[in-house]
Amino acid sequence: MKVFITGVAGMLGSHLSEILLSKNFRVYGIDNLAVGRKSNIKSLLKNKNFTFIKGDINQKKNIFKFVKKVDIVVHLAAVKKVTELQPSYKTLITNVFATKIVLDAVKIYKKKLIFASTSDVYGISEKLPFNEKNNLIIGSSLAKRWSYAVSKIYCEHLCYCYHKDYKVNLTILRYFGGFSHKSSFSWSGGHIPQFIDKILKKKVIEIHGDGRQTRSMGHAIDLAYGTYLAIISKKINGEIINIGNDEEISVLDTLKIISKKMGTSMNKLKIKHVPQSKIFGNYKDIRRRRPDIKLAKKKLGFKPKISLEKAIELVINEKTKSN
Repeated sequence: MKVFITGVAGMLGSHLSEILLSKNFRVYGIDNLAVGRKSNIKSLLKNKNFTFIKGDINQKKNIFKFVKKVDIVVHLAAVKKVTELQPSYKTLITNVFATKIVLDAVKIYKKKLIFASTSDVYGISEKLPFNEKNNLIIGSSLAKRWSYAVSKIYCEHLCYCYHKDYKVNLTILRYFGGFSHKSSFSWSGGHIPQFIDKILKKKVIEIHGDGRQTRSMGHAIDLAYGTYLAIISKKINGEIINIGNDEEISVLDTLKIISKKMGTSMNKLKIKHVPQSKIFGNYKDIRRRRPDIKLAKKKLGFKPKISLEKAIELVINEKTKSN
């Protein structure tokens, strides 16, 4: 089976490619390397069943050329969330425009699509765990931080439109926080890779707000495996499915686990609490985030295999080796 992955050099795209190649799939992947790293796919470039294209997902010719060649498209590439000081135009326009190009291509060539959405779409909902049928409650339009969630909600509706109106076979996966040694170790990669990196480099660790906000984080290999299950499933079409780890833990407690596993105590760390308003302006922080993954278990047979603590250990080991 042939698969085309957008955002292939990112964390999720590279782990997914490894799984697919191990199952004898033929993988074509595109990435402009703005966020994704060539080092993430270095070992894959030697594989005769893997083709890498350095290119932009907004270039229609690139997308149509490779969608035509394959059986399934996995659209992972996106411009992520921004702070109040960053421009949000690219996030909004790129995510929507590129998704429409992909949808037009899979419609014309009658291919199956897996579309990557995000847990951010649940917004400030307080109804936990987040179920796929929940209402989506988004914060103020005056906060740029919501541009990523809004772009993904629009894309979900666009996907559903193509599914209902044009009979496109597709599945929307709402990913909850993932991390691995292939993560971006900047803010966009999430708090866990950042904490590990800062401790290794003995730098100041910034915590947004009081640190008591909770997140459900899992290893990217689990997210990639959930994606693989969606690729091979013949039972799902037109579904929205949560993929992630349902362990819920606060940012501060996560830092405690990391510091302990790295052999240092919390009182020796340089911690700086940064007010949310300083980074995100009018953004109201999501206090709790935990997925309901019953549908993923039922429809895909998905269950995360790597615990949060084990995932942290794996990243620490890989990061320590590379340093």
